[in-house]
Amino acid sequence: MHLLDELLGAPDRDHCPGSAPVVSVLGQEPAAFARELERVQVARVELSRRGAWHGEFAVLDPGCAPRGPEPSPAAFASRWLAARPIVLPGSARALLPSLADELALADELFLELPERGSLRALAQRRLESAGESLEILPRSQPFDDPERDLERVFLASPPPGARGRKVHDLWLKSGWLSTFEEDRSLRVRASFGSEREDDASADLLRHRLVARLADAVLPGAAALARHEPLRGLVESLCGEATLFTQAISYWNAPEGGALFHHDAFHEDGRGTGQLGVCYVQLSGTTFWLALSTQDLGRRVQEFLELLAAGELDWVRARLAPDARSLRALLDLAQDTAALERELGLPGCGRLGALVNHGPEFSALLADAGHAALLEPGDAILLPNHGLECTAMHSVFCAGDEAGYSLSLAIRADHAS
Repeated sequence: MHLLDELLGAPDRDHCPGSAPVVSVLGQEPAAFARELERVQVARVELSRRGAWHGEFAVLDPGCAPRGPEPSPAAFASRWLAARPIVLPGSARALLPSLADELALADELFLELPERGSLRALAQRRLESAGESLEILPRSQPFDDPERDLERVFLASPPPGARGRKVHDLWLKSGWLSTFEEDRSLRVRASFGSEREDDASADLLRHRLVARLADAVLPGAAALARHEPLRGLVESLCGEATLFTQAISYWNAPEGGALFHHDAFHEDGRGTGQLGVCYVQLSGTTFWLALSTQDLGRRVQEFLELLAAGELDWVRARLAPDARSLRALLDLAQDTAALERELGLPGCGRLGALVNHGPEFSALLADAGHAALLEPGDAILLPNHGLECTAMHSVFCAGDEAGYSLSLAIRADHAS
């Protein structure tokens, strides 16, 4: 058996139905392995995020891998229930020709959004063009994150005279993804209320208004909300009507992306919370390391066992420079419940430096089947069943230019 076949056929390797397999490339592979990679690879990417190199990876022809589960409702449902990511190559590709003008606008916004007043001008222009009755307010307040926030625009639901409860705390916010000087990644978020405190709110009226706001203002959001193949799959997995809300437009640029995190809240997992996230790549490429909390916990345990056995001594010197610090990590890893709780903390708690360490840990995850390359028209679903059973994910820009994407929170859309 070839070494590549052995790697792809490992019994504990994850196989996401329909997703192209990814393996790490160290540059020290045996000649036969390197030749086989050259034969079956369809893309090769090098990853760097905020100045930290995470390695080189080969994306392979799906036909070269041992036969895993075929894409099917049953296979996807199994992954959804286990909070494992579902990669959907080409699921929104049919939309791209009709979104040419929207994607051209997204390219323009990448250059314009850092300018003061650009977000307000965008909102005014797009709301008027869509015939949307949401009202822009003259309100302002201090930024929650002054180092990264660029501009915030507050809005209200239809003015007096319209029926129903009025809402006065809708907002759009633009900002940098990081403070790293070479990372020019941007995002625009649509939400309501107090940032963080209301992120987990189950107020369905405000979620519906935020969905309307995003559909009117964010490029491509309305088309994705109406894209029946994607929406139909999401609703079949959730078992009920759903709402795409709290949308975020991302422009992931070179050196950009997101450290390992999840999108769960304390209120999730009770039937009324955020059921997951649907992320769609509309231009450019991103590279993902994504897996359930439980799978990430197991991979952390494997990695720490390597360090304890004397492997990767240079990594151990950075993560656990003395016997006491290594022992503390090993003790944590031996308590599975505590390990999963730690991963659910902001920044993955004490494990943040380990799970975001590269290229060694990134390579381990990719070789275990937890990596994917998203190209225009591809989507990934990130299921969520609460803080301790959710899809953890780490994202990298995988191209030479900024790409545009949309992240949409999935919530149950119960009848009023």
